[in-house]
Amino acid sequence: MKTVTIRRCPTCSTIGTHTDQLANSLRGDPNVKVNVVDGAKGEFSVEVDGKAVNAKNGESLRDASDLAAELRGAEVAAAG
Repeated sequence: MKTVTIRRCPTCSTIGTHTDQLANSLRGDPNVKVNVVDGAKGEFSVEVDGKAVNAKNGESLRDASDLAAELRGAEVAAAG
């Protein structure tokens, strides 16, 4: 089972909504455990089993469904 940890800005509604979409996409998978925790102001980061995942394209948030599909994949490349 994979453990996905999503760190989100505790005050930003856009990041909060994006986090909810991603978490809901992943929670239907019995092989994925999702933890959502408050992070720093402006933060949106994702880890799979402790390894960072690239959750942004530049300053933009990656599409939640695309990111969820990648997170369900067999291997996730660490953020570079």
